[in-house]
Amino acid sequence: MADEKKESTPKRRKMNTLTLAEVEAELAECKEKQGGLISRYARQLQARKKALGG
Repeated sequence: MADEKKESTPKRRKMNTLTLAEVEAELAECKEKQGGLISRYARQLQARKKALGG
């Protein structure tokens, strides 16, 4: 059963392990797919970006 899972979609990494470039890419993806940055995930990404100094 585990072999039947889609392997094309990558797992999300923990937010505290993302680099600044990865955070910006995730933010861009959120903005495109969700139409804005008001979701909880997007707000947490923005906080991580600020913590990294970006």
